[in-house]
Amino acid sequence: MNGWTEGYVGGIDYIRAFYRDWSPALLSFALTLRGWRPPEALRSGAFTMAELGCGHGVTTAVLAGANPQARFEAMDFNPSHIAGARRLAGDGGLANADFLEESFADHARRNGPELDVAALHGVWSWVSAENRAILVDLLRRRLRPGGVAFVSYNALPGTLAHMPLRRILVEQTAAGSGPLPARIEQAVDFASRLAALGGGWFAGADGVPERIESLRHKSPNYIAHEYLNGDWTAFYHADVARELAAAKLDFAGAAVPMEQLDDLTLSPAAQALAAEAQDPAVAETLRDVLTNRSFRRDLFVKGGERLTGAERSALLRATRFALLVPPDDLPESASTPVGRLPFPRALHAPLGEALSGGPHSLGALLAKPALAAQGEDAVVRALVLLTSLGFAAPIPGEDGMEDRQAQADRFNGAVLERHRSGDTPGHLASPLLGSGVAVSRIEGLFLLAARRGEDAAALAWRHLSADGIALGRDGRRFDGAEENLAELASRHRAFAFRRQPLLAGLGVR
Repeated sequence: MNGWTEGYVGGIDYIRAFYRDWSPALLSFALTLRGWRPPEALRSGAFTMAELGCGHGVTTAVLAGANPQARFEAMDFNPSHIAGARRLAGDGGLANADFLEESFADHARRNGPELDVAALHGVWSWVSAENRAILVDLLRRRLRPGGVAFVSYNALPGTLAHMPLRRILVEQTAAGSGPLPARIEQAVDFASRLAALGGGWFAGADGVPERIESLRHKSPNYIAHEYLNGDWTAFYHADVARELAAAKLDFAGAAVPMEQLDDLTLSPAAQALAAEAQDPAVAETLRDVLTNRSFRRDLFVKGGERLTGAERSALLRATRFALLVPPDDLPESASTPVGRLPFPRALHAPLGEALSGGPHSLGALLAKPALAAQGEDAVVRALVLLTSLGFAAPIPGEDGMEDRQAQADRFNGAVLERHRSGDTPGHLASPLLGSGVAVSRIEGLFLLAARRGEDAAALAWRHLSADGIALGRDGRRFDGAEENLAELASRHRAFAFRRQPLLAGLGVR
C-alpha cells in the first residue's frame, strides 16, 4: 500500500460497475413514496450531482450520457480510476461531467456549485472517522436545501457474521508473498479449508461456507476493495443518522422502494415492536436487528419538505413507468426475507400488457378497467416491486427527450466501439430512463454491427476470436469458425427478435 492511500487498498483497481440506485427518476420515486418532496431539479432534469468516491466513474458517466441538461462531478483519489473515467468521458463526448483526482480533504476545499444530489456508495464503511467528518462537512456546505444524499454502507447486526472472515482474509493476504491477486486467491482458499473443518465460529455462523464459495467466483479486485481496506467499519443505522445530522440531514427512507415495505421483511408483531421506539433512528435500527440486515442503501434529505396526502398522490399519478423486460418475463413470484411473494396474475398481467405498449403514467394505468378494479394501492405496490427487482423503472418526463437521445447516441457509440476489445463499462445510456441498461459484450457487438450495417455474427466473431474467445453450449466448447459463426447467428436471431426491440424502445441503439 502507498502512503497516499490512507489505508485504502492500492495497487489494484476496483471493479467496473453501474449502480442505478441514484438515477434521478428512481430517486424521485423513492422520495415520493415516503412522502418527501423530491428536488424540483431532479424532475426538470437540470440537476447537479456529485459522486464522492466514484471508482471508475461508470455510474456518473452513464448518467451523464443519459441526462445532458444535468451537471455531474465525480471524484476519486485513485489516479488510474480517474484516468480511465476521463478517457471514457472524452470518447463519449460528455461535456457535462468532470472527473477529479482528489482526496476527500482536497475535494472539500473545492468551491463547487450547490448540489441537488450527493452519492456515496460504500465509502462510508471504507474510510476513516477523520474522512467521514470531512464528508459530513462537505455535505453540510454544498448540499442545497431540499437536496438528497444517497449513502450505502455495511450494516449491523448482519455484518457481524462476516467480520471473522474478513479478518482471516486480511491476515492471510498480508502474510502471503507474490502479486496481490495471487495472495487474495490463496487467502480465500485458506478460508475455505478452515470452513471445511467445521466447529467453532464456523458451526454457529450461518451461510459462511456459501459466502466463501461465492468469493471463489469474484474477481480479486472486488475482494480487495470489499474486504481488505485498512478502515472497514459496519454501522448501526442510528449511528450513521446521528453523524449525518451534523450536516443537517434527516433520514428519508430506503433508496430501494421495495425496502420501504415493512410487511415484506417484518411480521405484524415485529412491526409493532419496532414502532414502540420514540426515536425514528432507533426504530429503523430495530428493524435491522429484526431482519439481520447486512447492507443499507439510505436516502437523507437536507431540509426536506413533507408532501400532503393529495400532493403525494398527484406526484405518484404523474410518474411514468417503463417495462425493462418482455411482459412474459415478468415473474409469478419473488423471494423476500419473509418467504416467496406471489405476483397475482389478475394484477401483473394487465400491468405488463399495458407497459409493453410503451411508458404509462400511474394515472394512465389506473384509467384501464382491469387495473382500476385492483385499486390504486395494489397497482402502486406492484410497481414498487417490479421497479425494485429491475423489471420496470420510473422514467423522467418527456421534455428534453430529443437532447437526451442525441447525447445518449454519441456516448453509446463510443461505448459500443469498446466492445471490440472488451474494454466496456457494461452499460449503455438510456435516454428514456435517464439511466443505464446492462448490455453484454456480444449484445454490444450486435448493436455495433447494426450501426455499421455489417453482418452481426461475422463482426462479433472477428472481435471475439481475436481475444481467443470461443462460444459453447451444453458444456461443449465450439471449435473453429464455422460452429462459432453458426452459434452467433442463432444468438443474433434471438436478440433481434426479443432483446433489440426492447432496447430500441428505451432509446438504446
